[in-house]
Amino acid sequence: MIQVNKKVLVKKAFFYAVGIIIIIFLLDIIFPLPNLKRFSKAVYSENGELLSAYLTKDDKWRLETNIDSVSETAIKVILFKEDKYFYYHPGVNPFAVVRAFIGNLTGEGRISGASTITMQLVRILEPHKRTLFNKILETFRAFQLELHYSKKEILNMYLSYAPYGGNIEGITSAAYIYFNNAPSRLSLAQAAELAVIPQNPNRYRPDKNPEQTLIKRNKLLRKLLKAHLFSEKDINLALQEPVSGYRFRLPDLAQHFSNYVSRLSEENQLLTTLNLKTQFIAEQLLHQHIQKLSPEGITNGAILVINNKSHQIKAYVGSADFYDDKISGQVNGINAIRSPGSTLKPFLYALLFDKGSLTPQTKIPDIPLNFGGYQPENFNMKFHGYVSAQYALANSLNIPAVLLLQKSGLKNFITLLEHLKFNFIKKSKRKLGLSTILGGCGVSLFELVTAYTVFANKGNLYIPQILLNNKNDAHTTVFSEEACYLISNILSSNERPDLEVNFFPDTKLPKIAWKTGTSQGKRDAWAIGYNSNYTIGVWLGNFDGKGAPTLTGSQKAVPLLIELFNSIDYGSSNNWFPFPKNLDERKVCAESGLLPNQYCKNFTYDYFIKNVTNNKKCDIHKEFYVSKDEKISYCTECLPKKNYIKKVYPVYPEVVSYWFKSQGLQSDNPPKHNPGCIASFNDKGPTILSPQKDFQYYINKERKEKILLQAVTDEKAHLIYWFVNQQIKTIVSSGAKFFYSPESDSLSLVCVDDLGRKSEMNVKIIFY
Repeated sequence: MIQVNKKVLVKKAFFYAVGIIIIIFLLDIIFPLPNLKRFSKAVYSENGELLSAYLTKDDKWRLETNIDSVSETAIKVILFKEDKYFYYHPGVNPFAVVRAFIGNLTGEGRISGASTITMQLVRILEPHKRTLFNKILETFRAFQLELHYSKKEILNMYLSYAPYGGNIEGITSAAYIYFNNAPSRLSLAQAAELAVIPQNPNRYRPDKNPEQTLIKRNKLLRKLLKAHLFSEKDINLALQEPVSGYRFRLPDLAQHFSNYVSRLSEENQLLTTLNLKTQFIAEQLLHQHIQKLSPEGITNGAILVINNKSHQIKAYVGSADFYDDKISGQVNGINAIRSPGSTLKPFLYALLFDKGSLTPQTKIPDIPLNFGGYQPENFNMKFHGYVSAQYALANSLNIPAVLLLQKSGLKNFITLLEHLKFNFIKKSKRKLGLSTILGGCGVSLFELVTAYTVFANKGNLYIPQILLNNKNDAHTTVFSEEACYLISNILSSNERPDLEVNFFPDTKLPKIAWKTGTSQGKRDAWAIGYNSNYTIGVWLGNFDGKGAPTLTGSQKAVPLLIELFNSIDYGSSNNWFPFPKNLDERKVCAESGLLPNQYCKNFTYDYFIKNVTNNKKCDIHKEFYVSKDEKISYCTECLPKKNYIKKVYPVYPEVVSYWFKSQGLQSDNPPKHNPGCIASFNDKGPTILSPQKDFQYYINKERKEKILLQAVTDEKAHLIYWFVNQQIKTIVSSGAKFFYSPESDSLSLVCVDDLGRKSEMNVKIIFY
């Protein structure tokens, strides 16, 4: 006998094995796998419900599938039907090959009889005629697939690409189109039905040939019973279930949201943060609300809901009816640029709280004022004199807001709005003026609601999360926690003059802070509300920009906001924001809101931010030397040696004092200064109300247009002398208006009162 050298055999086997491996890898490089087909883009809710899907470029419904999203029943049925040993073979089942080969030789089988799921996937990705050569190529490709992908990935691809008739590919597409059901909820009968279709998609399409499908499905169910994969009871129930015989439309939910999200990412499966229950509630409430308002000429609206704890979007309703062309329902109202009305005011107040120049009880004038030709008015056309910041914000007064904006600086406020991600304002900031605070700018509902979440998150701004896989806790600190608490405390007041009496007691509303807005011409109505759980924004109006006489934020948008909170946040813990550690209370003068001086007698309590809020003392209550009959006041220069007394009078800012007088509201005024006093007063001169400093006036020379000259002084003076370019033009009483027609393009104005105090201003005139 010839002796075999074992070492030589081992070496030969090793080199053969290495050679085969090298050949396989070379072939893999030379003949790469075909490119995978593109999937339909699909948008899902946070719980995995399909919201919407989009056809591929080759017009297929081809939804990517993961076995984790398919019922175990369906997986068991498909593996039994197509490839029982899928998890054990390397892409080709050698036993099945032998069995098929014998069957083909004896005429009892077909060339495809040994196909595994991997080999079927090869045919789907690279279809060829059924020949022996292509079968060999198919076998090689199957090995390639197994080399490149895991078993789970291969099964995922098969479930995603399997043909189900017409333009339907993949089990997810088929489940929704044939059963209006997610693949995770397929019944045994439905799973069996889908398992038989790929064998001959056109013949076994349930919407085209339900009888053929039923026969083939039941045959498979009986095989499943024989194999003891399911109980006899389950199989009998499945046999009794009819074939659907119908083709459903794929889900088309939250249309504006789905369209918006589909453009955010190139991924096939977009798992979003949307809560479908919250979305349905918002859609239904908006639709019902618009139905009631449509007779008043209000045809549309939008709603955005953000969870303040997760920073996720939970509802996104772009219009009252996506499919109503009469109201331009496919326009997305959440991203539309509209006038915000008064909704930007809280950001300005928070800015000044943090600067330390304002507290809730600080008094601000609410009187008719001219800001360089801009004369804002309150919504109710009334003025309130001298009001607290808290009252001004809670009642959305316009004059105090414009005054505060002028005080803080428009540039500073615009910078703040940029930090709050108001992108359209950032683009148009060079065109903006003081009217910005009253809605003279453009914002979107998305921007506005996002910005309001800063108050619910201790001053931190988070970009709302839309895709579940894109969680980002990065944030920008915009305000202090203390300023946010003050704003929330003010906006949570339910005592507002623009609401009906007992509006809130009739609701089961959790405590919220809220702000309304109405644009000029009543084209836009806003209501933004928040608590620790949610920030909800409502916009109502018409997409064509047409106004409606009854359209206001308080009367039309607030009721919808309340319904939303009652429905979405019903039964919540109702925990309010915790009191910040750097916020405290102190006693202040009730008439100025400042720390009391020695003459103040009426007090109230006010919040202040430690080490931030200024400690300015009240400058309203002042002591005067007056005659015993209180008809004449004296200064130290003209004070007599006797026959005088000391008395405290309130001395308001000149503009406020003048308005009080015009309304007959101030009775206890300091008496006139001693007419015999010849002392020269060097203190503050008159306050010029018009024209405005650093303002250019455009004058039509042919029409001889005029500008308004108006100034007020304190109680010590009575007359005002106006000089224009060193020439006296008029002598008027304090607060009186004088209209002057400019003769040159540069005016040097000097305003002198009868005590010799003066104020100066230069004005630029542009003639056209």
